[in-house]
Amino acid sequence: MRGKLLFGAATAALLLAMPAAAQDVDQPGDASTQARISVGTTDGAISPAGDTDWYRLRVEEGQRYTIALDANSESEVDAIDPVLTIYNEAGEQVAYNDDSNGSLNSQVAYNASAAGDVFVEARAFNEASTGAYRFTISAAAIPPDDAGNDANTRATAATGRDINGTIEYEGDSDWYRLNVRTGQRYRIALNTNAGAETPLGDPYLRLVDSEGTELNASDDSEGSLNSLLEYTPQANGTVYVVASAYADAYQGGYTLRVDSERAPTDGTSANRNTRGRLSLGQPLNASLDFAGDSDWYRIRLTEGQSYRFRLNSGEGDNALGDPLIKLIGPDGVELAMDDDGGGNLNSYLEFMAPTTGNYFVEARGFMDDAVGAYTLIASEGEIPADATTDVSLSAEGDYREGVLAPAGDKDWYRLELAEGQSVRIGLTSAESADPLPDPYLILYGADGAELTRDDDSGDGLNAWLEYTATSAGPVFVEARGFGEDAAGRYVISLNAGEVGDNAEMAEYLAANSEGRVSLIGSEGDVDWFAVDLVEGRPYRFYVDGYEPGPLADPLLTLLDENGQQLAQDDDGGAGLNSYLSFTSVTGGRYYLAVSGYAGVQGRYFIRAIDTEVPGGVNSDEYLDGAGDDRINRIEIPGDVDSYHVELEAGVRYTIDVRGHGDSPLGDAFLTVLDANGERVASDDDAGSGMDARLRFTPLTGGSYILQASGLGGSTGGYQIQIAR
Repeated sequence: MRGKLLFGAATAALLLAMPAAAQDVDQPGDASTQARISVGTTDGAISPAGDTDWYRLRVEEGQRYTIALDANSESEVDAIDPVLTIYNEAGEQVAYNDDSNGSLNSQVAYNASAAGDVFVEARAFNEASTGAYRFTISAAAIPPDDAGNDANTRATAATGRDINGTIEYEGDSDWYRLNVRTGQRYRIALNTNAGAETPLGDPYLRLVDSEGTELNASDDSEGSLNSLLEYTPQANGTVYVVASAYADAYQGGYTLRVDSERAPTDGTSANRNTRGRLSLGQPLNASLDFAGDSDWYRIRLTEGQSYRFRLNSGEGDNALGDPLIKLIGPDGVELAMDDDGGGNLNSYLEFMAPTTGNYFVEARGFMDDAVGAYTLIASEGEIPADATTDVSLSAEGDYREGVLAPAGDKDWYRLELAEGQSVRIGLTSAESADPLPDPYLILYGADGAELTRDDDSGDGLNAWLEYTATSAGPVFVEARGFGEDAAGRYVISLNAGEVGDNAEMAEYLAANSEGRVSLIGSEGDVDWFAVDLVEGRPYRFYVDGYEPGPLADPLLTLLDENGQQLAQDDDGGAGLNSYLSFTSVTGGRYYLAVSGYAGVQGRYFIRAIDTEVPGGVNSDEYLDGAGDDRINRIEIPGDVDSYHVELEAGVRYTIDVRGHGDSPLGDAFLTVLDANGERVASDDDAGSGMDARLRFTPLTGGSYILQASGLGGSTGGYQIQIAR
């Protein structure tokens, strides 16, 4: 429901004080605009639908501009929902607002740090909306600040005393220098100052370094809107305490206080002086004992040797919730990090030592204040390429990043499945400097026998397969490259269950990929595949039964982005298989739904081709000489579609090419070529009307090509059919 259109007091005053300027010509919606606005009011309109208006606004250093964008209509029904955005001279967004002051109108405050032009954009939240709007702009000097708003601040925070300050305006922030030392734990509180003339509504506290990188932050704590955080520094130095308001939406007085105490200690420090040691193959059980704690362990690694590190949550109620592992070089510089690569929020790292020496493994939590028990394990060597592997995937869903090195390496993952449990597994090249070029995925049973494999069923050269366990127990997922010398980084992902039966759970199918092998596993099962089509390009979609246990009679349905059926086919492919041809008028996302006719079940192979039927001897279309048909289109004058077929010597065949569909081919023509591409027979109008029909008895058996075309430049839909 549209809210009431409200005008603030300042806006109303300005509206009464000065007349509104009007823009006579619709201005561009980008930085090329020459339209200007200034302090006061300016009227404009969003028209037509999708319109965006940009204005230049001259701002002066040290001025604070309040810019309101209101719907300018007496009727709520006709009023737009305005959206206001401010861009700097480089076209970068610096401020944005949709709804403000309890209404659908918009308002922002902008502090000018330098003189020059900024761009003010007006648009409607709903791109289909049109209507009038009004800008109201006021300017005033930026109030003096009691603390700087960056690392150049001269304000300091000392432990053990209160600092009373003020957020002078919305968007203001006060920075305080704080000198910190290792071995100390700092407790920093930012509270609203109830005794101030205007108490700060919702304090927001941050701790940053000299580069502005956030070290910690707090919004609401201890059941109030006040903020509180604890910080244990890893090194001596200066950090900055930043006092502000949540969402920069408030102003008023606050009280800041910093207290410190000696930090709790454990036997494992967080630096190169640590006494902690990690031995290969020996699990280490320990814990993070206080907020900000992290444990470093020294380990000696050998140049060129591969290692695996796992950091898991410990046992019991006091387990570390979300472990994070880092590998530190001999010089104390971070070399690698992982958060959730071990599954179930656990961490996992593979690493090849560039030099021989002492390295450090850091165990910590994802959040700085995390505490709890953990288990750390270091193993020598690559992930095993057999059933002895010590890494596993979760059948409930998983995501891992790995690396194949050296060339020809293979990684095995253990996967426990219940009888009848289905999973979908993808193996893709990682987005890194050294991606695995052509991933290859193989699934093995508990006895090491191959169950299934895939090369390019995913997007591009990536691999994908679906598997349903025939019995309970482990299976093994092998990640490898297509070539024997393949190496590089990869991502393995696992989704629980079969392919979904709706847009949200659909698997992606890339046109011209090798396709997907999947399963209709129960009566009523339907698998959806999302496919992106290009406007005006013809596509062909195939669903064929696939051994072992093929789907005997596939049913294929094409749906639009809203799930509305556009086309359906049962037996248009070879035998009882399905086939559809389709040319997208608009392009975009479509869905292919696969099911079994009359409830049949089994494995199938689905693929999408983004070209029409080829016209030469290299066509990829085939007909079954025992009896088959296809429905297609002659798209442009002179187009020819070719179909391979195996025919027997001395057997009589009837071949038809007839107009089909809402826009049928006007004058069908049929040609028969031999295996050498030489014409051996043809027909124009022997069928009904101007359709083609040929009764053909080959003298020799073998491969032939049937060509469908339209005479006189005719185009349209057709059906080609052969009967023995």
